[in-house]
This record gives sequence, structure tokens and C-alpha cells, in this order.
Amino acid sequence: MKILLLGEFSALHKNLKEGLVSLGHDVSIASSGDGWKQIPCDIELGSSRKNILGKIEKVYKLIRVVPKLKDYDIVQCISPVLFPRFLGINKFIFSYILRNNKKIFLVASGSTPNITAIADFCEKDFKYKELYREIKKLYSPMWGQSSAGREYNKWFLENINGVIPIMYEYAQGFRDINYSKLCNTIPIAINTDNIQYKSNIVNKKVVFFHGLNAEGIKGTPLIREALEKLKLNYPNEVEIIIDGKMPLNTYLKLLERINVMVDQAYYVSYGLNSLYNLALGKIVVGGAHKECLDEYNLKTSPIFSIEPSVENIYLTLVSILHNKDKIEEYGLQSREFTVNNHNYIDIAKKYIDTWQNK
Repeated sequence: MKILLLGEFSALHKNLKEGLVSLGHDVSIASSGDGWKQIPCDIELGSSRKNILGKIEKVYKLIRVVPKLKDYDIVQCISPVLFPRFLGINKFIFSYILRNNKKIFLVASGSTPNITAIADFCEKDFKYKELYREIKKLYSPMWGQSSAGREYNKWFLENINGVIPIMYEYAQGFRDINYSKLCNTIPIAINTDNIQYKSNIVNKKVVFFHGLNAEGIKGTPLIREALEKLKLNYPNEVEIIIDGKMPLNTYLKLLERINVMVDQAYYVSYGLNSLYNLALGKIVVGGAHKECLDEYNLKTSPIFSIEPSVENIYLTLVSILHNKDKIEEYGLQSREFTVNNHNYIDIAKKYIDTWQNK
């Protein structure tokens, strides 16, 4: 099949493409590289320039690129809003895509401010209300919950072939509105063939790491305080690294020297950041609550789940530290879990089945 993956979210489409290509499909990614992450793509949509020059370059690229976004068997969008909204440009381009391709899908994967169903669920029914508060603080106003956003979402969902969620947080809102085109949740794909596993050996100190990115949404203030408390109480046993907003390759290089990655505090599921670390054999602290495991039909995971409180996070980290002789064993379990449940070729097959049967 000829497939267009439109938009990027933490290399979700990059890993999926690698699986699809391995299965013999013709796949292109059109994206802006997901900002500072600089994730490679085939068709460039963004601009590295700032201010008015960047806007002009983006418009110039769209004029050249949009006529190429046709004649695909499958177009999968990372968000219902990928182009400028002013003057109705985004809807105009998606109307063109809908008319000129066979099937269109939305992969529900983080575009909470622009997707009404997900935003409403986070606000009203998700158990950690802090998540919605922090998303709204970062992206205010929440366009998907405006009258214009609701009207556009209704039109978009009526015209596409289906929505494929990647986790519980992005599936439940569509179940709440009884969306008839909701597909089964498909776990995130990751190409572990390109990620070298190494035994998670502890040297003089256990190295704990937290990456900086959307700090409020990830609960960074809580995590930072817990890590500082750990450092204060165990100064000779731990090293703390808090850093972020770097290109993907630089980030993966940094991860080589850590033992434990503390991801986020407000989600019940886990994303690609956790998966990269699991694939490397690191200990991951973050999601994988019951809702997440049920969504994926899993009984257990190697992830250390935390609640959004400093004390809970701190006690979890202390528990890992007190069992540092098991970190290498835990790391191997992390790798095996990723290979068994998120293999990029197996996940690509699930997408193919979903696209063909919807």
C-alpha cells in the first residue's frame, strides 16, 4: 500500500514507518519534525526560522507540498489540526486530503488541546484533574473546546474512516461519546532493532534522570522535589540529572549512562519516552496504572507506577535504591517487555489490519 503518515509525535510515526517499510509498504512522513526534537521526515512542513520569516516559509512550503498530499491508499493524521487555522486554511487542506485519498484515519496520540473528546474527558472524568489544568495552562485557550473547535471536530470525525488511540487517555473520551468509528487501541511501536540493549550496571552511584519537556504536564515540580529529597537523604548513593529539550539522538546518548528514568506523574499510561528507556534496559518510573494495563490487555509491566504526590514518588525512588542489586535484572525485564509488546513490525501489522477492515 501507499501510505502517508501526516504529522509527528515523539517519533510515533517514525517507528511505525520502519515497521511498515519492513512489511513492504511505500510510506512517507510529512511533518515539521516535532519541533526541537528534529525527528526526520520525508516531506518537510515546518520551518526553523522565527517570527514572520518562519511563517512565510511555512506558507511557501504548504503551497508546494499540499498538491502532493494525494493518491494514497491510507493517510494517517497525528492531529486534526496540522496547518494554520486562520482563514480556514487547515480545514481547506484537510478537505483536499479527504477528497483525494482512499482512507483517512486519526491516530489519537496527544493532541488534547485540539481534540474535543479527549479534552472533555481530561477535564471531567480523568482521575488526575491536574493533567487538564496543566494542559490548559500551557495551551490556553483549549481550541477543541471552543464553539469553532467543537464544530470542526464534529465535521472532521464525520468525514474520516476511523480513530486509532494509542493509550487509555486517548481512547476513553471517544468511548464516552459513543463514537462509532473508534478502532481498537494499538500500542506504540518502537524499533528495538535500532536500540542497543546494554546491561543496566550500577557503578559508584545510582543515576536517576528526569527529562524536561512540558514540565507542568509531566509533573516536573513534584518529581524535582522528590529527586532533591532523595539527593539530600542519600548524597553518597545517588546522582541526579534533570535536563531536556534536546534532539532525539543527543537524548538517546545521554540515556546510556543512567540507571533510572523518572518520566511523568499525571498520566496513567506510558509513552515513547518510557519505551525508549525500557528498550535500553533502564528502570522506568511513571505510568502503567491499572487503566493502562487493562487497555493493552496486560497483567503486569516492569514500570514502577507513581501517584502525583512528592511523598509517593520519593518512596518509590527509595524502594528502587534499596533494591539496587536488582536493577540489572529489572533492566532486562524492561527490554523483554518492550520487545514482546511494542515490536515495530507486530504493531505495523495491527495498523494494516485496522486500516483494511475499517
